[in-house]
Amino acid sequence: MTALWISILVIGVATYVTRVLPLFWVGSRGEERTRSFWLDRLGPCLLAAMAMAVILPMFIQSESPSDLLASTGGVIAAGGAMWLRRDPGMATLIGVVAFYIIHTSPGFISSF
Repeated sequence: MTALWISILVIGVATYVTRVLPLFWVGSRGEERTRSFWLDRLGPCLLAAMAMAVILPMFIQSESPSDLLASTGGVIAAGGAMWLRRDPGMATLIGVVAFYIIHTSPGFISSF
């Protein structure tokens, strides 16, 4: 249980820092200072790291081809939604819904 709370704390701190740090790039008169390139890449890198922490165990622990198909379908649906719309929230929602539909409907899987 302690590892869970440490993980939640680390994710919370990382999220807070990525939201607050850009505020320090505004000068005293309101003009924006130049930012480092790493700050622009920090958000997507954190999203990718959290995605791998969630997605990779599902691929490793898949016991049947249907689990693997559901995981792959969810990732492809999320990637396609992100490519079309560039909205991480919508891509996550579409990926989860696709995973759920593929994973819970036996008729869908037996058609392959």
